[in-house]
Amino acid sequence: MQFDGDILTIGLDMSMEEIREFEQFVRPRLEYIEMIEIEEGAALNSSALLSLLISLKRTRPEIRIPFLEQGSTTAGGYGTLHWICHD
Repeated sequence: MQFDGDILTIGLDMSMEEIREFEQFVRPRLEYIEMIEIEEGAALNSSALLSLLISLKRTRPEIRIPFLEQGSTTAGGYGTLHWICHD
C-alpha cells in the first residue's frame, strides 16, 4: 500500500488481516483520498476487498476507484468476475 498525496495505491492480493488493517487505515482518511488505484498485475484473492472498496465508494461517491469502474477482473481460482456498482 502506498499513499502519495491524494492517491492511494493498493494490491488486490491482501490477506484478511491486511484487509482489516487497510480498512482501519483508510476510513479515518477517506475525506483526504481522491483516488484508490490498484497495483499493476495484482490478482484478487478475496471478495472481502471488493466489498470494502464498494463500501468506500458508497460512503464517499466522489472518490475515484478505476478498478470498480471497469466492472470485471480475472481472479485465479474464480475465473472472470463481473459486478455493477451504482452511485
